[in-house]
Amino acid sequence: MASIEEIAEGMFKMVEADAGKVRYKPRDLEKAMKKEFGAEKKDCKAALKGLMDSGRLVYGYYGGVSIELPHEEGSAK
Repeated sequence: MASIEEIAEGMFKMVEADAGKVRYKPRDLEKAMKKEFGAEKKDCKAALKGLMDSGRLVYGYYGGVSIELPHEEGSAK
């Protein structure tokens, strides 16, 4: 079984690879990690919480809840 860190990295890579093309819901990421790592729901939730707390991923609310990379504002460049 995979560690929470490995699950988190898998989630991040999945979101990063499809950034701007696909909007993943938390349940989509959970299903993918169950398939890839055989992860349990509680481990997926812990991994997602860690990614959110660290700021690597954020929730998006346009058209429903989705998981996204943080956006950089134009003035922040």
